[in-house]
Amino acid sequence: MAVLFVLFITALALADGVLLTYFVTAKAPLPARLCCGAVVGLAALAWLSFLVALIAGMSAAAVVIVAAILMVGTLVLLRLAPRDQIRAEIKAVSLDPWGMAYYVAWGALLTWLFSRVVVFTEEGMRTAPANNYGDLPFHFSVITSFAFGENLPPHNPIFAGPRFAYPFLIDFLTAFFRRAGADWPAAFFIENIVLGLALVGVIELMAMRLVRNRLAARLTPLLFFFNGGFGFYYAFRDLGEAQAGWFDFLSKLPRTYTMSDELHLRWGNIFTTLLIPQRSLLFGLPMAAMIITLWWMAISEMGREGEGARGRQSDRATGDSIPPSPPHPLTLSPPRRYLLAAGILAGILPLMHAHGFFALMLASGGLALLFWSRDWAAFFIPALALAAPQALYLSRTQVRGKLFEWHWGWEAGEMSIPLFWLINAGAFLVLLIIALLAKRFVEPRARRFYLPFILCFLVPNAVLLAPWPWDNIKVLVYWYLASCPFVAAVLAHLWSRRAAIWRLTSIVLLLTLTLSGALDVTRALSPVEDVLLFGRAELEVAELIRQRTPPRALILNAPIHNSVVALTGRQSLMGYPGHLWTHGFDYKDRQNDVEAIYRGGPRAAELLASYGVDYVVVGPIERGQFLANDNFFAAQYPAVIDQDGYRVYQIKR
Repeated sequence: MAVLFVLFITALALADGVLLTYFVTAKAPLPARLCCGAVVGLAALAWLSFLVALIAGMSAAAVVIVAAILMVGTLVLLRLAPRDQIRAEIKAVSLDPWGMAYYVAWGALLTWLFSRVVVFTEEGMRTAPANNYGDLPFHFSVITSFAFGENLPPHNPIFAGPRFAYPFLIDFLTAFFRRAGADWPAAFFIENIVLGLALVGVIELMAMRLVRNRLAARLTPLLFFFNGGFGFYYAFRDLGEAQAGWFDFLSKLPRTYTMSDELHLRWGNIFTTLLIPQRSLLFGLPMAAMIITLWWMAISEMGREGEGARGRQSDRATGDSIPPSPPHPLTLSPPRRYLLAAGILAGILPLMHAHGFFALMLASGGLALLFWSRDWAAFFIPALALAAPQALYLSRTQVRGKLFEWHWGWEAGEMSIPLFWLINAGAFLVLLIIALLAKRFVEPRARRFYLPFILCFLVPNAVLLAPWPWDNIKVLVYWYLASCPFVAAVLAHLWSRRAAIWRLTSIVLLLTLTLSGALDVTRALSPVEDVLLFGRAELEVAELIRQRTPPRALILNAPIHNSVVALTGRQSLMGYPGHLWTHGFDYKDRQNDVEAIYRGGPRAAELLASYGVDYVVVGPIERGQFLANDNFFAAQYPAVIDQDGYRVYQIKR
């Protein structure tokens, strides 16, 4: 029943999101409207639940307040929305067997992938793909700090002291679902599947608007999600050296083929290295696809004479036949209306995905110069006004002193930069250049529209945008998002020539662009990448810590990525150095102090007092790697938990 309540809240949010789209564009195919509305609805739910929780706390009252606001919003929007247009769009929906099969296939794949993110077995909690093994415990620390640790306003859950300058809203939404009654698998799965399916739809919509080709629009999500370079060459080589057949080989792929230092492969697959492990992209990517679409719609309308021409152009762009709509609820001209909506979406983005906001603002400046109009004020004013407080909040981070240092070639290292990109995205880059230079594939205005997005490729190849250079991919991925429709247009054009040689060329090129990514996704779905994240003992001890310690307790634990403290919502004195380093923290002194505390003695007591530690966890890792002195802690402090090889000592009485 609790999960049904969460689904009810989600349905209200989606209804509000879909109804809001009628105030942006009066005409749109219903499936596209549903996908855009799903993103808008969950984004609104994340922001609403966060703002309510800041006042009421993460409590049952906050959940009820959010549900009530959503219900009132639905009723108000239903009253204001053009109901005749809604009925007309529903009637205009036609059954497209190929389209239905296309989305059923995507739904099955996404369900399979996302259902493996959190799985409970007799052994404990398991996860897949393997990249989640490193990233998911950090997200658990964030989520549980909101759900069970009264972490509002947010402080850093893995490094006591600094504020939490991180785009946390996707994790906050998971925490909200958890407090609303969902268990862990459902709390992750609901938002993942909704945003994942919506992302497929908004990418298709974006491509359809830009290149006006249905086949290209359907190919664009394939190119985007199954991205990869020439790693498949090594897969064929590994298959030749393997003793098993191809089926056994595919079920137990020996390595990944989009990410490998040994093979100089760093252009990781979107699914396995970004979308699932780095969860904030679940908001960032669909929001960016919608903003890009709105920009293009606004630019297409600029300078046109008369509302009739605008309406006819809109129909041609979508390829759908919908009866004439009534006057739009907003009196703004279409360009300003589209740019206003894009500005609001961009303005709420920093706490959802900060790198996405940076990438979009980088491109928006170039677009405003290339397609200058006073209408752009409708974008920049709300975008900057809404984003400014978030940017100020996020700027209080240790990372800021390490940004924008020169770092040529992204992850090329000592390798030639052209050769590096040839290995990682060579075929894609060649087809992109062809699409931009040849007139037959894309109209000139669309090619001109694309030019500012090249900055999202050049800047990450020139400077550091994060302490870890590989994290520049968080901006590169937005260049790739904007580029995929143009490459898909080339493939669709080759297919449309009907001659067998051209169609074969199109198929071969598509396989070249997607095979490496498909191999990595296959590996992610196999038992090879199904890993144990927390054992049964860790789950039980974490639950005891939640029961026997106050929510705001500060706990000392071994700085490992999957400590039991990650599941408790309590703040850790120091978390995993790998996470801290990528967030820009200078943690060396604290790490030395942690090691000194575990060794025991007079200095340990002084350090515990100076840091204000409430509890100390002594478990197998603390004893094995940090030589924890159980005798010291047992003699000085009472043990509030003693189970399965773990002891939790209470430092403050």
